[in-house]
Amino acid sequence: MSALTGTWTLTRFALRRDRVRLAVWTVALAGTTAASIPALDGTFTNREERQARAQLIETPTGVVFGGPGYGVDDYTLSRMLVNELTMSLLLALAVMSVLHVVRHTRAEEESGRTELLRAGVVGSAAQTTAALLTLSLVNLVIGGLVTASMTGYGLSAADSAAYGLGLALAGITFGAIASVCAQVSEHARSASGLAFLAVGVLYMVRVVGDIEERGGTPVSWFSPFAWVQQTRPFVDLRWEPLALYGVVVLVLLAVSHVLAGRRDVGAGLVSSRPGRPEAGRLLSGTLTLHLHQQRGAILAWTAAVFAFAYAFGTLASQVREMLDGNPDLAVLLGAAGDDVVNGFLAMIGVYAVMAASAYGALSVLRAHTEEGAGRAELVLSTAVGRAQWLGAALVVAALASVLITVAGGLGLGLGASVALGEADWTWRTVVAVLSQLPAALTFGALAALLFGTAPRLLPLLWLWLAYSLVATMLGGLFHFSERVMDLSAFEILPRPPVDEFDSARFLLYLGAVLLAGSVALLGFRGRDLASN
Repeated sequence: MSALTGTWTLTRFALRRDRVRLAVWTVALAGTTAASIPALDGTFTNREERQARAQLIETPTGVVFGGPGYGVDDYTLSRMLVNELTMSLLLALAVMSVLHVVRHTRAEEESGRTELLRAGVVGSAAQTTAALLTLSLVNLVIGGLVTASMTGYGLSAADSAAYGLGLALAGITFGAIASVCAQVSEHARSASGLAFLAVGVLYMVRVVGDIEERGGTPVSWFSPFAWVQQTRPFVDLRWEPLALYGVVVLVLLAVSHVLAGRRDVGAGLVSSRPGRPEAGRLLSGTLTLHLHQQRGAILAWTAAVFAFAYAFGTLASQVREMLDGNPDLAVLLGAAGDDVVNGFLAMIGVYAVMAASAYGALSVLRAHTEEGAGRAELVLSTAVGRAQWLGAALVVAALASVLITVAGGLGLGLGASVALGEADWTWRTVVAVLSQLPAALTFGALAALLFGTAPRLLPLLWLWLAYSLVATMLGGLFHFSERVMDLSAFEILPRPPVDEFDSARFLLYLGAVLLAGSVALLGFRGRDLASN
């Protein structure tokens, strides 16, 4: 029996098992591209409007979420699509790819199903290979549909094909990164976290390289986020950068298979330390138990958000220099100097709040996992009340969200203070992110509300979170209406220091979050365990 025995069977099984999940991703990503083409074409109907748009793409925010800015001198529809859609599509492909690979590799080992499969006629490399084959197929389908939507609108076929192929290869690369991370930890959550950390670092490398000068710098080439746009579709097409994806994927696959051969099934390269024979005093209650279970994840998320916020904060000096070197850009933005720097830092601060809100939801949903695994029933069969158990989970989630939010503001302010040589930026950014605290707590409270009252509706949590992220990140680029923007959880409160703090709205928002948590506790007391 070879290492690949059973690969085809597992591939078909993975496609059947995830047919709905993968279909949703495919329709969402390909549909976003197809819908954006006529939307942008209808919004920017002449050259003057498109060139005004190009000036916004040259702002720091445009570089962070757009790219190196190829073709902005003659901003046609095709170049607008590449500059304004690429990073959003790549981030979505990264999330899809990491979750898919970890789900079909490390999560299967953690559940014990891999050991059952390996006891049959299944090779040691079949499961990982099947996960990557299914992922490659989905990414290629998405890339093909993107190409078809662009050529169908009359854009260059060769450039559209290069762009679609670049997106597909980037998604496969992110999956290969996840396959390596899956060998390190014995838990799926840790493997996913490590993979997302790697994706975040690579994204930051691209930002640092691209913000230095138009077209990027050699630093940009160290990130797979840059290679799609380095093919320069619709500007000066070159296929060579796509070869980097093939080389990196082959290397990562080789590393993944080598690492897999150096560990036992179900174990990770970094083994868990044995616990103490007796629980300490800090594990005598439900609150400390929840905190103990999540201490590693909380520290990792906090450190990652601090590091990324600090890195973005150090770009504040380049933001100011960009405006000093381009007075027309300052006029276009309607501000200059600290006003634009404030706007840039406020925008990055919102992304720290987004990270805090996402972790808050994940933290609360650990209680859902505990219930599904039967461990919650064991705990609640002792002298522990339901409200006490879920309330402790809510407190830990809230504390973690606050810690991550403060870490983001602190890192952002320290980075700006170092870059600009002005110490007061630290205090200003911490206060600014704390003004968004209700938004950071929202999704943890919503997760608790749905878990406590109607667990079947938990997918609505991710639907609203995804909508809020898209609206806040892309609403300005696509000119979403004010009503559409107001539906985002991150657009309810003003953003100091650019906007004035609204204490009444802050307290109302915070009160709604606290009310959701209270209803969650009441609902959980009244429903059956493991019920939907």
